[in-house]
Amino acid sequence: MPGGLIIGLGALVAVVAGLWQRASVRRHVEDGPNGRPSVGAYAVVTAVALAGPAIRFVPPWELAAYGVLMVVAVPLAVIDIADLRLPDELTITAYAGVTVLLAVEALTAGRPGDLQRAGAGAFALAGFYAVLFIIRPAALGLGDVKLALALGTALGWTGWDAVIAAVVLTHLSAAVYGVALIAARRAHRGTEIPFGPFMIFGALAVLHAW
Repeated sequence: MPGGLIIGLGALVAVVAGLWQRASVRRHVEDGPNGRPSVGAYAVVTAVALAGPAIRFVPPWELAAYGVLMVVAVPLAVIDIADLRLPDELTITAYAGVTVLLAVEALTAGRPGDLQRAGAGAFALAGFYAVLFIIRPAALGLGDVKLALALGTALGWTGWDAVIAAVVLTHLSAAVYGVALIAARRAHRGTEIPFGPFMIFGALAVLHAW
C-alpha cells in the first residue's frame, strides 16, 4: 500500500476517532477541564498514540486492539480529570474490544499462549487494584479496577514484564504528581486525584516501548 494512502487512512481514522471521543466526553461531562478540547486535539492525540505500534509493524488485529484501547483511553482520561470517574460504558467497551480483537489475532496467527497470558494479565491487574480499592477506597474507585481489565489484557498479551513495568510507572508518575501538588500547596495528603490517567499513561507508555 502506498505511503501516502496509509497516511491518508490514518488521518481519516484519527478524525473519526476524534469525533467519537468528543461526543463521549460531552455525554458524561458538561464542560471538560479548560473547556472542551476540539476534535482536532483529540485526533492529534489519537494519531500520536497509534503511531508507535504502527511504526513497529504490529500485526493488523493486534494493532486494531491497541487502537481501540488508545481511542477509548483518551475520553476516559478527560472524564476522570474533569469528574473523578470512569464510566462503565467506556471501561467495558475498552475491555471487550481489546479482548475480542486479540482473540481474533490469536486464532488467525496461532497464538493461544499469548491470549491466555492476556486473560491472566487482565485479572491479575484488576485483582491488584481491587485489593488496593479494598484497602484504600478513597485512593481509587471501582472504575479504576474495571479499567485495569482492558489495560491488563493488552499488557499481558505483550508479556508479564510489561504488566509489572506499567504498574511501577503508574504509581511512580502518580506519586510525582501528588508530591508536586503538595509542594505547590494546591493539595494535601488527603486530596483525591484522578488515578485513571496515570494508569493509562503507564500502560500506553509501556505498550509503545515494548
